Amino acid sequence: MKILLFTDSLGAGGAQRQLVGLAVLLKKKGFEVKVCTYYDIDFYEQYLEDNGIMNEIIPHAVTFQKRIWAVRKYFKKENPNWVIAYQETPSLVACAAKMLGCKFHLIASERNTTQIISMNERIRFFLYKWVDAIVPNSYAQEKFLIQHYPWMKVKIKTITNFVDLDRFSYVKRVRHRVPLIVIVASIWESKNTLGLIEGLKLLKNRGINFKVSWYGISEKNSDYLAQCRSKIEEYDLQDYIELCKKTKVIEKKYAEADYFCLPSFFEGTPNVICEAISTGLPIICSDVCDNSIYVKDGINGFLFDPHHPESIAISLSKALALNDEQYRLFCMNSRQNAETLLNSDDFVDKYIKIINVK
Repeated sequence: MKILLFTDSLGAGGAQRQLVGLAVLLKKKGFEVKVCTYYDIDFYEQYLEDNGIMNEIIPHAVTFQKRIWAVRKYFKKENPNWVIAYQETPSLVACAAKMLGCKFHLIASERNTTQIISMNERIRFFLYKWVDAIVPNSYAQEKFLIQHYPWMKVKIKTITNFVDLDRFSYVKRVRHRVPLIVIVASIWESKNTLGLIEGLKLLKNRGINFKVSWYGISEKNSDYLAQCRSKIEEYDLQDYIELCKKTKVIEKKYAEADYFCLPSFFEGTPNVICEAISTGLPIICSDVCDNSIYVKDGINGFLFDPHHPESIAISLSKALALNDEQYRLFCMNSRQNAETLLNSDDFVDKYIKIINVK
C-alpha cells in the first residue's frame, strides 16, 4: 500500500516534526511511504534520507491556483492509496485535488486549535466533505469542530502527538546556580514573546535571578522580532533573556535546561512540551487547549494565563522557588507523564486503524 504524506515544507515546525516521524513509523510497519511538499525548505530532509524516505518538491506550485493543479497532476502520477495531509493549506489543496478527479483516500490532520472561523476556515471545513478522516492532534480542536460542524463527528479520529522516548530520554539534572529556562518556538505574535518579556520584567524587579534562552528566530517576522529586542533593551533584560536562532540540536538544549516554558496564546498539542516532559523537564506554560493534559499544575509544572504578565511571573517564580527534593519529583513526574501519554506505537497504530478500515 502506497501512502503520500503531504505538507507545505520540511521547515522547523512541530507539524513537520510529527509528519516526518509518522513517515518513518509507517515505513517500519511495511508501508510504501513518500513525503511531498511544495516549498523547498529542508530542515528535516536529512532525517528522512537517513531513514530511506524520499521527499519530493512538487514543481510549478508557486501560486495557490497553480498549486492545486500541480498537486493534482502529481497525485495522479504517483497514484497513492492514501494521502495524509498535515496543516491547513495542504489539507485544502488535497481536498481540491480529490474534487478534481484524483482517486485516493484522504486524511486531513488538524495541527492547531481554531480561534476564529475565517473565510479560509469556512472553505476548508466545507471541503472536508471529501475527506475520509479528520485527525485533530488535540481534544480542544475535536471539541471545536464538533461544536461548530456536527456533521464532522463521524469522520473525526483524534490522534495526539508522539515522542521518540529513546531519543528524548530522561536526563538527571542538577540545577544551575542561575536557573536556565529554555523555550523552543518561533518568535512571533501567537507564541506571545512580548507577553513573556513583560512577565520577566516583573521577575527581575522582584530580585529573582534566572536566564532564558528562546530558540526560534524567524526571518518571516522581523518586525515582531525587532519589537521584542526593543522591549528587552528598554527593560534592561539583556542579561536575563537571549533570543536565538532555531536549532537542530534540540535534545542538547533540553538536556542543558533546568525548566521549559511555552507562553503561547493557543496551541494544538505542542511537540516541544511533549519532548520536554520526555526528558524530565518541569514545565511552565499557558493554560490553553490541551496543555493541562501534559502539564499538571503543581505536579510537574505550573500553568498561567498568557494574557496576564503577572500570572506568567507568578508561575515562573513558583517553579524557580522549588527546593531540590520538589524539583527532583517534578522531573520524575514529567517523564512518567510522557511514558503514559506519548507512545509511538499507539500513535502509528491509530493511523493504521483508519487506513485498514477502507
